[in-house]
Amino acid sequence: MTRLLASILALSLVWTLPAQAKPKSCFTAAELGAERLVRQGLRLREGAKGCDGDPWNFHTQAQWDDINNRFGKQFAAQTKIRKGAFIREFDKEAEYKLSESDGRIVMHYRGYPLSPTYCADIKKLLTDMQKSGWVTFTKRANAAPDEVNFVYRKCG
Repeated sequence: MTRLLASILALSLVWTLPAQAKPKSCFTAAELGAERLVRQGLRLREGAKGCDGDPWNFHTQAQWDDINNRFGKQFAAQTKIRKGAFIREFDKEAEYKLSESDGRIVMHYRGYPLSPTYCADIKKLLTDMQKSGWVTFTKRANAAPDEVNFVYRKCG
């Protein structure tokens, strides 16, 4: 009787545990969108830092700080969606893969060759985002095909 009760208790515990999502070997449309938005956010952040002072003097850091304060919750939501995809797809290596991906993206944009044209583009996007909000940012992030389509396969 004790064994039966222990077995029933053990099974009930297993059934009540949250199910670990199985890898799909792909990202959903929402996850791909989140990846694009995260990458665009990192591009803006690093571009704002690089274009702010000498020799470019586009004064973009204050704009980025304003945008980050205004839209931090939206950035965090996209980061959470993206992290969920990494956890599902890479299980125990998720944190490592996420850190590796973030590092690669940041280093790409931090080392991007700055120019007056690039800095003017960053400044324009920051200014447009300050005026028009999150919609401008999402439109820009999704405007052109990018490496996201080549790095992650879309489900379905």
